[in-house]
Amino acid sequence: MEIRQFQTFKAVVDFNSFTKAAQALQYSQATITSHIQQLEEGMGVPLFDRLGKKIQLTAYGRELYMYVEELLVSYAKIKDISANEQSLQGELRIGASETITIYRLGDILSRYRASYPGVNISFAMDDCIRLREKLHEGLLDIVITLEPKLDDPNLVVEQFSTERLVFIGGRDHSFEKIEDAGEECMIFSGEHCALRRFFQRFLEKREIKPKHHLEFSSMEAIKQSVANGLGVSLMPYISVEALLNEQKVKMIACEEELLFYAQIAYHKNKWLSRAHKKFIDFMLESRDIG
Repeated sequence: MEIRQFQTFKAVVDFNSFTKAAQALQYSQATITSHIQQLEEGMGVPLFDRLGKKIQLTAYGRELYMYVEELLVSYAKIKDISANEQSLQGELRIGASETITIYRLGDILSRYRASYPGVNISFAMDDCIRLREKLHEGLLDIVITLEPKLDDPNLVVEQFSTERLVFIGGRDHSFEKIEDAGEECMIFSGEHCALRRFFQRFLEKREIKPKHHLEFSSMEAIKQSVANGLGVSLMPYISVEALLNEQKVKMIACEEELLFYAQIAYHKNKWLSRAHKKFIDFMLESRDIG
């Protein structure tokens, strides 16, 4: 039995799919199948039940998975012992929200890659709620979310930056305060987005009941919709600063200062390799907590 077979086994379980495991590990599907077959032959027991196109762990597979998690952590620690700054290697699985990815991470990732070219980085851009779910499921190592301050006893959280939220409307809108925008179409982000939930709670608290709403999963689509006069939205200031300066949209007054926080998070039980720690260091050296 080889370590790569255990790595393949864990990936298949985590993704619940041979195909997705192959994509994540950059193997052919035939290689994934071969690794699992070799592992089953070596152990002399079936690890998966094949139910048509679905797979399910057997009792043997469930028991093995616990030991494989421990084995791969120990293997990573052993590899980390001999790593030095110049030859640092490993895998870094990062996730971040769209706004943070576009406006905060580019320079940091570029400098990290230049400093540690041997580290393989996989990146996922998603809504904050899904990012935290993936963190808890062990599918990501570190996430950077943009939302209210996190209060999760299972996560270690470091604040990266403070981000102001602003209401924006088309440049021809006629009202000055958000409280006067009840007749306007409200433009929301996706249902798993922390910003959408915050926006909806804000409206409910002030008994603002919009007659119409639109929903987009892309922040860029929301910005362009507002610029085209389709409605009103709540956005991080950093994402609309250029549009405001170009006078393509107008800011709508709000008596309350609304803030979100970019936060670096990882699971409290997650063993951090040197590659993980160096990335967190890069983030913290660049932080702006306001």
